[in-house]
Amino acid sequence: MIMNRGMLARPLTPSWLYGVSLLALAASAVPAKSEEALPPIEIGADAAPRSDRAKAADAPFRAARPGDALSGPAADNAPTPKSSVTMEGIKILGGPAQASSYKVLDMMPSVIEDSADPYGLSFNRSITVRGVSDFFLARTINGLPIQGIVGGADLFDLDDIGRVDLYRGSIPANQGFGFSNAAGVLDLNLLPPKEKLSGTISQGAGSNGFHRTFARIDSGRLPTGTSFFVSGSITDAEKWKGDGDARRKNVAFGLTQPLGDQLEVSVYGVHNDQKANAYLPLTFVQTQNLAATAFFDYNTAFTGKSGIDASYYAFNRTRYVTNAIFAEIAYRIDPTQSIVLKPYYWRNTGYQETTSGASVRLWPISNYNLGGTIEYKKHLPWDADFALGFWSQSAEPEPPPLHQKLYTVTPIGSLNFSSWSSLATSGTHQFFSPYTQYTQTFDATTVSGGVRLHIESTPHLQYFNAKGLPDVTYSDVWSYLPTPDTNGVAPAVTYSEWLPNLGVRHRLSEEWSANASYSRKVARPDWGPQASSFLGAEAAYLAKGITLASLMGRIRPATVDAVDVGLRYETGDLTIAPTFFGFWTHKKEVLVYDPAVGQNYYQSNAATVGRGFELETSWKATDWLTLTGSATIASETYVANIQAGSSSVMQIGGKQTPYTPRYQAKLAATYHRDGFEITPVVRFNSTRYGLADNSQAVSPYAIVDVNASYEFGTKLGLTPMTVSAGVTNLFDHRYISAISVNETNLSSTSYYVGAPRTIFAGVTASF
Repeated sequence: MIMNRGMLARPLTPSWLYGVSLLALAASAVPAKSEEALPPIEIGADAAPRSDRAKAADAPFRAARPGDALSGPAADNAPTPKSSVTMEGIKILGGPAQASSYKVLDMMPSVIEDSADPYGLSFNRSITVRGVSDFFLARTINGLPIQGIVGGADLFDLDDIGRVDLYRGSIPANQGFGFSNAAGVLDLNLLPPKEKLSGTISQGAGSNGFHRTFARIDSGRLPTGTSFFVSGSITDAEKWKGDGDARRKNVAFGLTQPLGDQLEVSVYGVHNDQKANAYLPLTFVQTQNLAATAFFDYNTAFTGKSGIDASYYAFNRTRYVTNAIFAEIAYRIDPTQSIVLKPYYWRNTGYQETTSGASVRLWPISNYNLGGTIEYKKHLPWDADFALGFWSQSAEPEPPPLHQKLYTVTPIGSLNFSSWSSLATSGTHQFFSPYTQYTQTFDATTVSGGVRLHIESTPHLQYFNAKGLPDVTYSDVWSYLPTPDTNGVAPAVTYSEWLPNLGVRHRLSEEWSANASYSRKVARPDWGPQASSFLGAEAAYLAKGITLASLMGRIRPATVDAVDVGLRYETGDLTIAPTFFGFWTHKKEVLVYDPAVGQNYYQSNAATVGRGFELETSWKATDWLTLTGSATIASETYVANIQAGSSSVMQIGGKQTPYTPRYQAKLAATYHRDGFEITPVVRFNSTRYGLADNSQAVSPYAIVDVNASYEFGTKLGLTPMTVSAGVTNLFDHRYISAISVNETNLSSTSYYVGAPRTIFAGVTASF
């Protein structure tokens, strides 16, 4: 299972030639234009007539400009702290693939973003926010939770994103919809169709056979008032170790149409087809000698031995084909009040193939989300804003998996059906959530408070005895009349949580403001592993009187009380935002080993307390040098030891949660002059732990990346054209990046090696 391979050369592909040809055509056909100033952002623009708002459609998303900070605290009066990544930050931090929304958060405090591959195309990726994993992160697009628990990837190319917002602490009532928001909210704000006819095309290439072609065209405002865009990309890269690759195809569109002066309809859609071979994680012992083990990966040749060949690289892969469509229907009742309806539909199909002991496990995936929000907004005469809304969503089915199969590997390398490993039916997972938010400004003070009722109804689960069933589809297997497992049933359960929030921001001077905020957040239980644990050792559980229903009853949604207190100093060139934060997690779900049963399973019986200090800053030091940085000192510890089953206690009280470093520091310096721009970025993480008892310490690391670009088209009298190049992990440091453990897993973990030095380059043309 050892593979050691250097960089592979790759011939030019048709998409390479196609992209370069289009770039040349765009450069020769479109004369240079003087840069047009963006329209000003006007306060109250949302209440303005459509004809006025149309002129400022792009204004909230300032185009990427050299000298802009990569990210920083949002410059508004909202009491709830929020950080945003600018278009300049998206361009640089998103990397050459522009496919991972996680990567653009690299400069933010209390954020650890790691991926097994350098381009963000692998499904072996992770992110934590203030020590809480992305399993509990609300990921939204224009405020909508267009995603599933399992399946799918980042839907849109980052080239189509105007701004990325992150709420790390407290959350207002009209944000954070979805299955969980205990880790915060990651919200992607789409670039709407532009007011003028324009287009962009880019071509990139890099180490490990990476290549990407992207194009977008905007219609501009047509005589009918219609405007639309269409974009698409093709991305491909081989793994940096072992064998296999990652491929992504994406097509998106957006359309806006005013209907009179009071009604506007916007519709967006996307198709994303992404697949990737997995990277093999290391054990902790293997991490102690990365010089010898960094290139360990899945097998690249068959041995004729079924148990060994189950670890063949082609049997460890994932593919998701995702389609989504959503709309925004805004009706302006009068200049002070409006109603906005946002329906959405998300559909995902695909599969996961993984090594499972001496077999290969196949998990066919098919799920969907259907939901929407409706919100009434009113601006009151006494300088106050009131919002009343409702969010609802239905999701089917996984997790837990409805069906999985096991296969053995034949001597010639093909898969031979062995058995069904699980078979189930499931009801609908439903959410209902009314909310309200009230914001009042008193001279220099802004106060905002609200509440959301989070109602979650889990699906009814029924498992079946699958022994002896043939290798047929899920829809056909029912004709063989499988019998229900009377102990493998879990009834539907409804949970409800009140999620209040309250915040205040006081402007101390033109430059200084102070803020304090509180909110309660929610984290969904993880039913999938709970069901898998029961099915894998049903006899052992039943011997202790534990059925699936009683095992599921040991978990429930956790809640988090979050508090932020901070300052913000802001001038034209300098922004400094120190923040003290704390949070308390109740009914925290943790995976523990119960020696009485001899199995790992989840229990909602833990509590943690987190506290820390964050510093977020940007400084335009000169006309040609901009610094962006952040620092974090934080801890999250378990309040007490945890009862593991009936006869064991885990001694973890006062211990730091896994994967959470106490110290982080990040700094980017952008030098720009005469069309040339270079940005070195350095990121430091201190020691992390793989297990909750603070054993399996992972060494600290510092990584340096460099990005550079040069705009030369206008200097030649052509359309703007930019050539770019970059290096990630400049000094080729061997380190552990992602750790498969999260803060809920107290029993086992595995480790992914960070990608080695990776070189890439590209060229972009626009008109």
